[in-house]
Amino acid sequence: MNTRKPVVWGVIALATLGLALSGCGTGGNAPATTTTSTGASAPVSASTSAAPKGPIDDAHSKGAMTDYALGKTFKATEPVEISLLYRNHSNYPVKDDWMIFTALKANQNVTFKRTDVDLADWQTKRGLYITADPTEPEVIPVFYSGEETQYVSSGALLPISDYVQYMPNFQKDLQTFGLSNYLDTKRQADGKYYQLPGLMELANVQYSVIVRDDFWQAAGLSADPKNLDELKADLQALKDSGKCKVPLSAGNNAKDILSVWGPQYDTLLGDWAIQNGAQYWDGTKYTAAAAQDGAKTVTAYLADLVSAGLMDKDSMTQGASNNDASDQKLVNGTSCASTGNDQDANRLQQQLKSQGADTTVHLLTLPQGPDGTIHITGGQRFSSGLVFGSTLKNDPHFLAILQLVDWLYYSPEGVEFAQWGVACPAGVTDDTKCTYTKDASGKRTLLPNVNNAQGLNPGENRKMLTVDYGFSNGVFWPANGTFKDLMLSYYSPIKANFVNRIAGMVERPTAPATPMDQATLDQVAVYAQPLRDMQNQWTSDFIVGNKSVANDWDAYQAALKGAGVDDLVKLYNDHVKK
Repeated sequence: MNTRKPVVWGVIALATLGLALSGCGTGGNAPATTTTSTGASAPVSASTSAAPKGPIDDAHSKGAMTDYALGKTFKATEPVEISLLYRNHSNYPVKDDWMIFTALKANQNVTFKRTDVDLADWQTKRGLYITADPTEPEVIPVFYSGEETQYVSSGALLPISDYVQYMPNFQKDLQTFGLSNYLDTKRQADGKYYQLPGLMELANVQYSVIVRDDFWQAAGLSADPKNLDELKADLQALKDSGKCKVPLSAGNNAKDILSVWGPQYDTLLGDWAIQNGAQYWDGTKYTAAAAQDGAKTVTAYLADLVSAGLMDKDSMTQGASNNDASDQKLVNGTSCASTGNDQDANRLQQQLKSQGADTTVHLLTLPQGPDGTIHITGGQRFSSGLVFGSTLKNDPHFLAILQLVDWLYYSPEGVEFAQWGVACPAGVTDDTKCTYTKDASGKRTLLPNVNNAQGLNPGENRKMLTVDYGFSNGVFWPANGTFKDLMLSYYSPIKANFVNRIAGMVERPTAPATPMDQATLDQVAVYAQPLRDMQNQWTSDFIVGNKSVANDWDAYQAALKGAGVDDLVKLYNDHVKK
């Protein structure tokens, strides 16, 4: 699955992948906690033998396990049907007979009443379903932090923070991964949160520069550049080698590279990073992101690459989501490097192989900032999650549905199932019954005829976990994984190599919560989109040379002020949760 979809403003998705802080092992014994809607915490015991007491009564606990707890496999005590808004991805259209559905029915006693929405219409139709009839569907996945805010005031969504005491795996992951405080920043004006995020033990930093190794070596290069100055020198060496017309062609209008380079210089840049319009938390207050010295530094750097013939000017005009042009340039040798994520790199390597090019590609290590470290922005260990229709609490199977969600999305067993599929019993290798084997050491191996989106088992005419089975599907599995062991086990060699070279990243200060009422949110909306569009246009004009950073930067800042950037920043500072 290509993961180019931007994460919206609450999570500040840089659509990037970085190795964050140290992870606790997935089998850690640290005590989990349960957080009430007021933020109070209490321990959750792994040996709990009965469901916790709380607001869900017996009438809404039909099919629920009375002994559900950490380490327990969920199976409903009677058939449970879940009303699900299903995002139907064009790369793997849903099939009723997928193994993921048949296995969940057989082993968890759960089926789904699906409302299928095509990926192209997902954002629009999802909102219509939520606002038109919050009773159907009740469970809505592939929902990023911040996207839920616009629906809170209408009462259409369930305040899930009132019920997480019933979800021991979610609470344990939250505590073990050290994400409890960050989730608190997602509370709305009423003190509650309405989205269950995907939780990641490793931060999500995917995007970098992809280089052709044959061209890289021909230019006399071996080590990755440590910073932007070294990268420029390496791009010049590629140009001087004569192996390609232009060293770098940036995909996605340079959104991806702007998004991952911005945090190195204390700012946010690129369409994916400025979903909220303008503001950047500097550790003490919100400020205008585009007013930071770092924004000017990175923008000027890219403009300099273009003017020096080191980056393809067409990169900024070939289309925001169409990477075919930059891909083709790398494959045919017009460029020596491109930008993208690990899946782009896997795809490019396969294209090169199919055209007879005897070479590989790799993702360059992210450049260090002026302080000599690589940074990520807070929240990059949250992935897509779920929201729930407010009337789910009236469903007789309410508790059972929460238990299924807790097991499938947050337990090691459930996540392994959603990601890898069905483990083969000893001696069984029938890919119509299972998808992988697991040896005594815990090593997982896809069956010979099965491949994943990372290209872990490449070959012609392989069955795909996504297309043919429904696994590794963002609907049932947070897009970038959960547990460190499972994430690393699933990576292609290109991705694993990248992850191993970006250890030691430093997280920027986490932006605090800014709970706002609907009237204030409406004010934010007035400013956010125009400011976002303005920043994107000016940035593009600077990079391609239509405007000069040296001569026009002050005019850019004045234009942002005229569009209300100071007013937007003030709204956020006025609502910082004390």
